[in-house]
Amino acid sequence: MHHLHVLRSRPAGACRLLGLATLLVLVAACSSGESDQGATGSATGSPAVSGPGGPPGSGGPGGGGEAASTPAFLTSLDCPAGSTAGGTPSGTADGQTAEAVLAATRAFLGTLDETQKTTVMGERTQANLSQWSNLPDQLFKRAGLRMDKLNSGQQEAVRKILQTALSGQGYRQVTRITAADGVLASSGGMNLDFGADHYWIRILGTPSASGKWTLQYGGHHLAVNATMAGDAVTLAPTFWGAQPAGYTEASSEVEPLCGETVKAFKLVEALDDTQREAAVLTTPVKEIVLGAGQDDKTLAAEGVKASTFTDEQKSLLLDLISEWITPLNAEQAAAKLKSAEDGLAGTTFAWYRETEIGNPIYYRIQGPAFTIEFAHQQGGGANAGGITHIHSIYREPGNDYGAGPGS
Repeated sequence: MHHLHVLRSRPAGACRLLGLATLLVLVAACSSGESDQGATGSATGSPAVSGPGGPPGSGGPGGGGEAASTPAFLTSLDCPAGSTAGGTPSGTADGQTAEAVLAATRAFLGTLDETQKTTVMGERTQANLSQWSNLPDQLFKRAGLRMDKLNSGQQEAVRKILQTALSGQGYRQVTRITAADGVLASSGGMNLDFGADHYWIRILGTPSASGKWTLQYGGHHLAVNATMAGDAVTLAPTFWGAQPAGYTEASSEVEPLCGETVKAFKLVEALDDTQREAAVLTTPVKEIVLGAGQDDKTLAAEGVKASTFTDEQKSLLLDLISEWITPLNAEQAAAKLKSAEDGLAGTTFAWYRETEIGNPIYYRIQGPAFTIEFAHQQGGGANAGGITHIHSIYREPGNDYGAGPGS
């Protein structure tokens, strides 16, 4: 029998009051965050509340009066052309990534007036590093500059930073997640300040070739924390979410987190009965535990040990892990993929709920250097949506925000 254990105590917190309608949403989100997870250390407090909003008809924010239809491609093991399923890492050439990110960041700062510079820059303190969330803007106060408040030249300069810090896959993932929020905004129902351009940039620390500094870019269902330290770049922690998880854009089917979804089902289907029994958690887990506001937490390793896997199963596991690593530029991703492969003997894979695609699930992968969580939203109200509403997190315990030696 497997149960979810949190090794560190959670911080106390309380949901902020934002008017009666918003308060009702927050109460639902805060309460379900604990009771639905079945975890001894479930997150509470406004920064750690699950991202709100069900699809149209779900009863959550963004919900309308009609029942939502689920795109057929969300129940397929094949990713549509508009997915961002990972492959070979791509991006800036070896030895040039950090230099290119620095140059792009300085170019962006050069487009700002003094007031904007003061607004977008901040000290690289733990409090500032932790000031991100998957909540929409009406439910979480962010710092920095929002994209819709910048002129076209400044917006393009921000995009250039992201393109240099991320791989092509990573940049597409960002744009398809933000586009999904535009779809959510236009779907009717309660709108908690959703929008494809309602995403914020913030720079913590002084951008330099030798010092440590962090670029933050995020909003509803997205939080990219890219830390530069000399030539090293890390994306931990990064929150990838999507609502809707699938949509149509210019007649193309788009599924931002398809690889993270279908590769997990392919792996669990490849397990034998003994391995599957070891992998499946018996305590309900319906939400990620190490999301926003949980920088001081770790999780006990649970599930099936990858050391019991066949070569084919190990290959499937590495392919799944790559979905969280290949959004990083090619130079840095290659080293992290090698580290993940070298650490397979100490890696575990845990799963909750059915193993047939089309069903909402939770899974977790824990290796010596990383923790990954993925959860379809399986609650009610703000945490509704099932396979159309996804939260996931990538963390590097001991190296979040580049805290580790050599980062």
